[in-house]
Amino acid sequence: MKKTGGVTVHLSKELDYIKLMAHGRESPPVENAARVAVLGFSTTQYYSAVLRGLGKVAGYPLVTYEPEYNTVQQAVLDEHSDLYAFRPEFVVVLTAVQSVRDMLLSVDVGERVQAAERAAGELVGVLARAARMPGVTVVVNEFVIPYERAWGNLSPRVAGSLSDAVRRINDRLRDLANETPNLHTVDCDHIASWIGKRSWFDERLWFHSKSFCHPEALPDVAGQAIDIFRAVQGKSLKCIALDLDNVLWGGVVGDDGLEGIRLGELGEGEAFVHFQSWLKDLRRRGLLLAVCSKNDDVNAREPFDKHPDMVLREEDISAFVANWNNKAENLRALAQRLNIGLDSIVFLDDSPFERNLVRELLPEVCVPEMPADPAEFAPYLESLNLFEATQFSDEDRRRADFYRDNLRREEQLAKFEDVNDYLVSLSMEAVFERFDDHHLPRITQLVQRTNQFNLTTIRHSAAELSAFAEDEQYFPFYATLLDRFGDNGLVSVVIGKRSGAWLELVSWVMSCRVISRRLEEFVLDQLVEVARAAGIERMRGRYVPTKKNGLVSRHYERLGFRLNEELGEGTTSWELSLNEHAASDAPIARAVLAGR
Repeated sequence: MKKTGGVTVHLSKELDYIKLMAHGRESPPVENAARVAVLGFSTTQYYSAVLRGLGKVAGYPLVTYEPEYNTVQQAVLDEHSDLYAFRPEFVVVLTAVQSVRDMLLSVDVGERVQAAERAAGELVGVLARAARMPGVTVVVNEFVIPYERAWGNLSPRVAGSLSDAVRRINDRLRDLANETPNLHTVDCDHIASWIGKRSWFDERLWFHSKSFCHPEALPDVAGQAIDIFRAVQGKSLKCIALDLDNVLWGGVVGDDGLEGIRLGELGEGEAFVHFQSWLKDLRRRGLLLAVCSKNDDVNAREPFDKHPDMVLREEDISAFVANWNNKAENLRALAQRLNIGLDSIVFLDDSPFERNLVRELLPEVCVPEMPADPAEFAPYLESLNLFEATQFSDEDRRRADFYRDNLRREEQLAKFEDVNDYLVSLSMEAVFERFDDHHLPRITQLVQRTNQFNLTTIRHSAAELSAFAEDEQYFPFYATLLDRFGDNGLVSVVIGKRSGAWLELVSWVMSCRVISRRLEEFVLDQLVEVARAAGIERMRGRYVPTKKNGLVSRHYERLGFRLNEELGEGTTSWELSLNEHAASDAPIARAVLAGR
């Protein structure tokens, strides 16, 4: 399978590890390529070549740095090493269960738990230090559970068995990742189990060249790392657009009727029920579900409302489009209604004709091939790892509801002739507060993923954002928005840095789902008030154009800033005198958090 929609999809034999290594070796340095340092307790050159090859095929160029074999500690702990000179954006750490296994086998069973704890402590210390490098995201491979079972099926329950000891180390890695927002783990045991541990382990290669897995598994492991890179940078899928007939149920509802579609507890019908359950779980973690079907609207909605075996209901669908227009046109309409990019959509359809049409007309959309058997839908899509998540917050749980409520707001807007009257009718309230630990995951997510309403597109790491909150020179604030239709959640972040009597606006981002609500005016009013209280007299901000942020090209002008300087290539600098700023009449009341 090839790459689709700009998302890294695991490769079949069409692009095996040999071809990917060739791609990686042929890749010359590219301007703006992501810088990745690959550190290993195993051989790194094959992995690095495959990683670069995958990046080239996915349109995500990478340049890598690899220190000498098994010098992870030296490279990380020495701030004058070549690793620091390379200034990586990502640090990948390749673990090797074989080296841990050999160490554990060299000690008595009664001492293995302590030995595993020592090994975990040393590794965690090095990884925590790597995560403190400026602007870095760390990706570490978890250990694969060894195949050796001295106690047979009892082994997992024996303290000090190899499987028990390795699980303890993995638990420490996951604990560290939970505590360190810019550190992520790759579940290598899942990959090894999926492809089969017989295919994963190659002892001959370990003994001769210290390769942590069989080369044929490298595309899967390296692909997971690139998926994490892209998710950290906001290049992830947000919406699953679904055909209905023979995707959510068997048969054609318009022809077979409600009673004739295959959906239920037996045979093929049970496979469709499982697939819907799988989709609903993705919705719970924040992905949007949309319907894009060639159908009469009434027929398309009937199973959601009336079929007793439907897992998905209409309230689970953030946007519903059922008509006889072509699928590409409808996907454009969905993206517009949801205010998301086409490159945020994965389109699932059983028809090869429809899939190819969308690929041709909308190359940005991710269009996987679909198996003929519905029992294979979920396993196949899971194997592609399309929906990588680097964080999970309360905002994610509610995201689909946010978008559904937005469509209700749009329906209400159509009843008004004056937009400001409509905004007043929403009874909006906003919280404007300095960064705190509770909201840091969502703040990080918004800063790293927002592309359209983003003045500078600086992707601050979680560690940097946390540091801003503790630094008195910084003015880091978030805003939430509530109205009579529901809670929009945390939707804006603005970060200023004091420089004498000036406040330099480092970053300003806002979720596209609250555009045109005048929240940016409210945010500026609050920031000016805070800055004045701190003795700041002037504010300065920059607009740095990208392919996606033309929406905010006149942001500062509309807010009353004066053009200060044109810096070239479309970048502009703007200034505001705080004494001259008059508060806006944005119909948003400031709410205060409980306990403040």
